[in-house]
Amino acid sequence: MKSHIATFILLMSSLSLAQANLDIALPEMGDSAGALVSPLEEYQVGQSFYWSLQQSVTLVDDPEVNSYINSLGYRLVTNSDDPTRSFTFFVVPDTSVNAFAAPGGFIGINTGLMLTSESESELASVLAHEIAHVTQRHILRSFERSKRMSVPMTAAMIAAALLGVADPSAGSAAIMAVQAGNVQMQLDYSRAHESEADNLGMQTLVNAGFDPNAMPRFFERLQIAGRFYGGSQIPEFLRTHPITGSRIADARGRAANLEPQRQVRDTKKFYLMREKLRVMSTKNMRELIKTYEDTLKEASSEDQSATHYGYALALLKNSNYTQARDEINTLIDSDDNQLSYHLALADIEIALGRIDAALAIYEDFQRIYPDDWALSIKQVQALLRSNQARQAIPILQRQLDVGESSAVLYRLLAQAYGDLGQKSKSHVWLAEHYHSSGQLMQAADQLRIAADYARGDEFELAKISSRLRQVETDIAMMEEVR
Repeated sequence: MKSHIATFILLMSSLSLAQANLDIALPEMGDSAGALVSPLEEYQVGQSFYWSLQQSVTLVDDPEVNSYINSLGYRLVTNSDDPTRSFTFFVVPDTSVNAFAAPGGFIGINTGLMLTSESESELASVLAHEIAHVTQRHILRSFERSKRMSVPMTAAMIAAALLGVADPSAGSAAIMAVQAGNVQMQLDYSRAHESEADNLGMQTLVNAGFDPNAMPRFFERLQIAGRFYGGSQIPEFLRTHPITGSRIADARGRAANLEPQRQVRDTKKFYLMREKLRVMSTKNMRELIKTYEDTLKEASSEDQSATHYGYALALLKNSNYTQARDEINTLIDSDDNQLSYHLALADIEIALGRIDAALAIYEDFQRIYPDDWALSIKQVQALLRSNQARQAIPILQRQLDVGESSAVLYRLLAQAYGDLGQKSKSHVWLAEHYHSSGQLMQAADQLRIAADYARGDEFELAKISSRLRQVETDIAMMEEVR
């Protein structure tokens, strides 16, 4: 799977980060990039990319990790130069250090980026940088500037990159053909747009209350690390975001002039989710457990709660349930309001076959954290395991009402309605699950099945037929891309 991810990242890097040497300028109404695609079309390009990506990569679907990344992402977006723009943040299970942006606000973060970040501000600095690439439409401006690259060439580059997702060898060949004669121009674009993304990203970072020095600090550490690698082993971020001494110096200079008006300390959630990803990513659980044990034996004045949390999760994954519960209960005794600890305790109870105990935990914390995404999803999963679909549906519906949507949510709705024997609704939500995952043909098939079950209910049948036409339009669009 990692080779697919690497291929994809390189292709998307060609799409989003190959740029030209010219004065930094914000896009203007009527510029050639704006003439190429409308905001809606730009989103459709990004959505097509996101759909295609999911055919090669199984994204991280842990509700806590995704909730944290979305919360951090939107905290930055609301402090960016385009706070009303819609974004989709997702986590790629790849230990290489990278993040990337696609048209329409789709931003991917590799697990390796979070594991390498030493502070939340460092992670935020990379996200802020990628958000700037999107708000300034660098993805489109990379391929087409007035009197430099034609609109057809821009369209060809985007199509080639999307083609590469479905067929890496064909996509690479197409990109090579289109880029012929333009290599130096594209390398120069990179410097200008990377500088602009650094500048705007730094301002976003400061506006959101993060440490502006985190950006040059993270860049410098990656640059130093890159000296110890060779060839293809160079960290992905260094290949897609070239880091030079002058770029680090510029970032330091900006940081010195942009002290945050309100300094916000790193949240504990960052350190907890970093350890959770470490446990999820490890290939050798016993070795990781030993590492945690050795770390905890060392006398340290630092807060080691995140290490204890990771240790507990590793023990749970290694089926050491009693020891894992002891670790979590110790953490709860020290900080009873940390939801992550209670969710981990509920996971342990479920592993021990005590679903009722887990459900009691979820019920208690719904009063304290109503509508929390991770809590709601885990509660629903436990309810469905205990044949309580009727109680699960209102929780899922509430998530829809507050604007949440994901393949996981749709799949759980399909399961809940299926358990209740409501077959038409079950297949409708399963169709939404497939559609969100980029499996458009399967989505259409599920809607046709739903329509068969809805015969006799003209209102429901009309809704299903309308949705089927929309999905068929998406299928036609994807076929044109390929």
